[in-house]
Parts: sequence; C-alpha cells; structure tokens
Amino acid sequence: MKKILMTALIIMLTGAVISDCFAQTKKKETRKEKQARIEKMVADGAAHKDFYVEIGRIFPKNGVAQNIVYDTQIYYIDCRKDRFFCNLPYIGQAEISSRTAYGSEVNSSMGLSAHNQVVTIIGGWQEKAKSYLFQVVFWNGDIDYDKDAKQVTLTVQLYKSGKVYAMAAIPGYENVSYEGEISERPEDEKPNPLTAE
Repeated sequence: MKKILMTALIIMLTGAVISDCFAQTKKKETRKEKQARIEKMVADGAAHKDFYVEIGRIFPKNGVAQNIVYDTQIYYIDCRKDRFFCNLPYIGQAEISSRTAYGSEVNSSMGLSAHNQVVTIIGGWQEKAKSYLFQVVFWNGDIDYDKDAKQVTLTVQLYKSGKVYAMAAIPGYENVSYEGEISERPEDEKPNPLTAE
C-alpha cells in the first residue's frame, strides 16, 4: 500500500512540475500585439531619431528589383541621434560627365558604408504621406584618407507598419532605392553605455 501511495505521489508531483514548466513558457505574441509593438518602435525611434532598419530589397534606377540574400554581410541603416552607421549595396551607373572627368566604369557596383559618423538627421512626421521622413548626409569613405570618398544624401521613410523605404543620391551616380523593415538593433551593434558611443 505504501508503494502504491508513494508511486501516486511521485506521479502527481511530476505532473505538477511538468504543467508548471508549460505555464512558464513565453506566450506567443498575437498579430495585434506585434502590430502595437512595431508601431511603438517606429514612433519611439522617430521621436528620438534612434532606429535600426534591416534592408531586404534593392531597386537600381534602371534595373530589376532584387531581394537581398544574406551570407556574411547584413545590410542596414542605423541612426543614433547624431551618429550614423550603414552598410548598403549600390548597383548603378556613373553619369556620363563623371565617366568622362574621372574615367569611371559605366557600370558601378560598390558598397555604401558609414561608421559612427557625426551627422545631422533632419525630418519628422509628414501628414500627407502618413509616414516619418528623414534625411541624412554622410560620407561614403573617410574624407581624410580616401580621395574617392563620396557624399551621399540618404532619404529614409518610416511607416507605422514598420516598412521602410530609402533612397541614396550620390553626385555623379544614379540614385538607388531600398526597402526594409524597422527592427531591434542587434546586440553586438548596441552602444556600450560605458563608452557612450
């Protein structure tokens, strides 16, 4: 009888522990909760000019839109109040005047990148477009060391849904556009509070 009671007690305790474990699992986010979380991320990011965008598609001026397939590189736009970071692909052509003056190739495939550049990010809510519109000017390359550094004007449009559209304008080159989504900044990209980068 003691054996039966002990076995029943063990079974009951095991069942209680298992059900408690399942109760502790994270509740799956509903579509409505996800939408509210993204809208808040967009509103907070736009208010503080502090947001991270993961790029998913590129639209060359005279080409076909292409999905970006990630292997080792991640393409992104990262605004942090007065600091700017980005890694973007570029597909386009140099304009004829630039090709003649600088001997550039007709087709140009380069990357646009900035790391911790001090910038002024201007813009805000645009009622007509029902989106946030920001513009930032940065240097693609280090102007102190790179004679080919190019100034880039990037226009970024954030929608409440989390969709983001951006266009890069480079003097002497065709414009290129991007599509992405606002996202949580990856852990390794978050600024260190001790160094206040």
